[in-house]
Amino acid sequence: MRFNNISVVHSKNFSLSSRLAVCGLSGLLWILSATGIPAWSETNDLVQPQAKLEETGNSALARDSEQKIRQLFEEGVDLLKKNRAYDARERLEKAAYLAPRSAGIHCNLGLAYQNSGNINKAIGEFETALRINPSMPEAALNIAGCYQSVGDNENAIRWYTKYLDENGKAAQADQVRDIVESLKHSVGRGEANPHGPDYFANIGREGVFRWAQEKVPLRVYIESGKAISGFYPRYDEFLMQSFVDWCKATDGKLSVVRVDKSNQADIFCSWTANPQEVTTNGTQGERGSARIIAKGNTILRATLVILTKPFLEDGILSDDDMKKACLHEVGHVLGLQGHSNNNHDVMFFTVDTSTVWPVLSKRDKSTMAKLYEGFVKRAESTAKK
Repeated sequence: MRFNNISVVHSKNFSLSSRLAVCGLSGLLWILSATGIPAWSETNDLVQPQAKLEETGNSALARDSEQKIRQLFEEGVDLLKKNRAYDARERLEKAAYLAPRSAGIHCNLGLAYQNSGNINKAIGEFETALRINPSMPEAALNIAGCYQSVGDNENAIRWYTKYLDENGKAAQADQVRDIVESLKHSVGRGEANPHGPDYFANIGREGVFRWAQEKVPLRVYIESGKAISGFYPRYDEFLMQSFVDWCKATDGKLSVVRVDKSNQADIFCSWTANPQEVTTNGTQGERGSARIIAKGNTILRATLVILTKPFLEDGILSDDDMKKACLHEVGHVLGLQGHSNNNHDVMFFTVDTSTVWPVLSKRDKSTMAKLYEGFVKRAESTAKK
């Protein structure tokens, strides 16, 4: 919004974590406990291999087969929640071999491939799940997320729209609609070459914002997270290091200094375990939120909030996830108000994807360097604490 030549710009990552859709096992059912954790349910329905075994009268072998599939499934889901996608793949591949007609196993196997960076195999598993069970919303949503993660916005829109057509009243439907609108807005807008040296063309559509040279070093205040659920002291270090890394990308033309009082700060940083503080609808699809206040194209001050809560209720937020979130949001408050269309850049609009590493890419560094190329390098160090 803009008033009296003062702009308030909110940067948002349009992403819906694939981990929101941990699917059930067809035949061997799971239910959601009160905390949202998949739990096993006793049932007389049996997966395909067991049914065939019972036809031959070998009920003991059938029970062993069921138990083995059940164990592999539960181990795979548990590993997914712990961000151990490669280990989850091993379990779920074995489960899929034993129960090839289980849509739930194929969907979770697709999730394991997706979270370990094998997008083509992930899409194949989700499509297999949908052939078995055409009304599985998790699979459609995850296919859309796969296409979004590789920058194929047209196919992402197609699959998100399919999901909305069939699940328009689902809890995350409003967030999916936001994602679709954002993706539609980006299609055909002449974005920067995703394989070019930088993505500067993507950050200036609504105006190029940067800090004034006389503001350098920028004063950063990081609020204590000790009272915040899920916070660890090392997160504070990750956040400060993110400022240092971005400043290094400018060859010292931009620098920061940490201050002890919030009223001294140009940039105010805080932590939250409440997803509603980083997104408007509380659907837990955002890892952080960044806002700048600018006069004309000059940033006057900024705030950022980082979520300390994993997307799954009993999941684990990895250090790499936190580092990526910090780097991404710091990029926004330093002036990168758009997103990259290359899924290997930290500023890619979907930061929660395995193709993004917790380090600045060459394109990230080049874009920030270009933003501040007119500044004069100062003698002081990049950051002080």
